Amino acid sequence: MNVPPGSAMQRSGLQVVVAATDFSARSDRAVRRAAALAKAAGARLVLLHVVDDDQPARIVDGECELAETALADAIREHAYLAGLQCTPIVARGVAFDGIVKVAEQQQADLCVIGSHRRAFLKDIFIGTTAERVIRNSSFPVLMANSDPAEPYASGLAPVELSDCSAQALTTARRLGLLPPKRLTVLHVYDAAAAGMLNYAGVRPSRRNAYLGDALTEAARDLAVFMKTVDLGDIDRTSLVREGSAVAETIIDVVTTTRPDLVVIGTHGRRGVVRLLLSSVAEEVLRCVHNDVLVVPVKDAAPS
Repeated sequence: MNVPPGSAMQRSGLQVVVAATDFSARSDRAVRRAAALAKAAGARLVLLHVVDDDQPARIVDGECELAETALADAIREHAYLAGLQCTPIVARGVAFDGIVKVAEQQQADLCVIGSHRRAFLKDIFIGTTAERVIRNSSFPVLMANSDPAEPYASGLAPVELSDCSAQALTTARRLGLLPPKRLTVLHVYDAAAAGMLNYAGVRPSRRNAYLGDALTEAARDLAVFMKTVDLGDIDRTSLVREGSAVAETIIDVVTTTRPDLVVIGTHGRRGVVRLLLSSVAEEVLRCVHNDVLVVPVKDAAPS
């Protein structure tokens, strides 16, 4: 197949995409998004279902047989899987552990999972399969929350001006996931002294001057940071917002701007498979209804 120079397919680093499914509507969105991404990149798609093995062997065997049939039927019957190189896999074990192990065995560039269940009065993200996959993954994980009918047209990337944020952005670009025309890079800064100045009775003019200087400095810091990140021809804009509660500020921006994709980097420890999901990333994942790409990045030095 001839690929036009500069096309999205040529630039994409996606070769293997794993889509985990429990055959629910939530995971169907994930499979369709994974299929669209794999098709655009010319990547191989792994369709994975994990059967809980903590039950009688005959039941496990029966569920595995049914799952194998369901995956084969899906590959044969669904138009959105037509033309793709699909590998169906049925694994046994705990769902999150099976997903992580198979993705690692398949050398996945990306794992796509369905959104977590949301309780009526209280979010129950903690402890769900989605959260555990993200927390234990050494590869990027895309939580598919939205209808995958269209490619991503807009994106939001909150950054903390660190190497972790830079690597998350460049990884998302390498995988071909960043929207080429509408990417907003967000930096949330804390004008910590503003509250103290207000409490101390400092004149409003001085407080406003301090806030103005803090905004200018934050914008300058973001501009310096962006010079270190190679995003190629991705069209991006910068946005700075003041806020001591970083996660809440990010969620507010997501709610206001409604990006198709949110890109977040998380820190990992060198030599350790388990990654540390930051409280900011965790809160964003719990609260937004947009697709979220979580990119684990190993720390530069052991902690």
